[in-house]
Amino acid sequence: MRLFFRQLYWELFRLFARRRTYIGFGVFLSVEVLFYFLWTREKSEARMATFISRIAGGFDDYFSALTLAFLIVVFTMLLLGTVFVALVAGDILAKETEDGNLRLILARPVSRLRLLIIKFISCQVYTSVLFLFVGSSALAVGLLERGWGGGMLVWTPDLPRVSLFGWNEGLIRYFVAIFGFSLIYLPVTGMAFMLGCFKIKPAAATILTVAFFVADRVLSSIPLPAFDPYRDYFVTSRMSAWLYLLYQDIPWARFIEAAAWLGGFGATGFLIGWIAFERRDVKS
Repeated sequence: MRLFFRQLYWELFRLFARRRTYIGFGVFLSVEVLFYFLWTREKSEARMATFISRIAGGFDDYFSALTLAFLIVVFTMLLLGTVFVALVAGDILAKETEDGNLRLILARPVSRLRLLIIKFISCQVYTSVLFLFVGSSALAVGLLERGWGGGMLVWTPDLPRVSLFGWNEGLIRYFVAIFGFSLIYLPVTGMAFMLGCFKIKPAAATILTVAFFVADRVLSSIPLPAFDPYRDYFVTSRMSAWLYLLYQDIPWARFIEAAAWLGGFGATGFLIGWIAFERRDVKS
């Protein structure tokens, strides 16, 4: 067990030593700066005042740092998060093959399954660190604009109703939801990691994963009655389960069901990738 954690440590060290690992951090930070610029414009603030007053009834109370942070996260994380999680998960093994390092790694007394488990856990650690950074930096942008205190307004088109929280409860709910976000991204990690286990270029693994989830999102969003019976079968429809953590009263049963489904999807991707990797001839 000690050796396992030592190998995990060095895998994380290698992962965070790569420059491409930080592309997602830089892009999210740039988007947040853009949000800050737009929200500090007089016309933008006036429209936000009208919007919040209409749905919550108190602009000064609910146009807070937490509200701004939530809006930044909800409207940027789904698409951009998919891109950068897929970039790392699709790259972490396929890049070893492309660089010729895989044969050297497997020359040591370590099983292929153990190697894959270490790399998969590293991908999930990266996902959690990335989303915690996005959540914290989005909150920092909100604090810079609105300062400390106030209520939290939670609204998206996917929510059945508006949720309103005080500052303390809102702060807890916000970071719990960020943790939930990293959990529901297991399907993205699983699929990109699975593709990377095949004999494929890192860029191809990333592009195929992003294309799958973008297509899934487009199809699940088509507002036609013919799609209603199948809407629950789309992955991105279930990935909105993190919003359950921001309901006024959290529906834990629905959240656990969705999290188990998404976790199963990610675990299936890992299992298929492991079977394919065990059958690969890495010497050629």
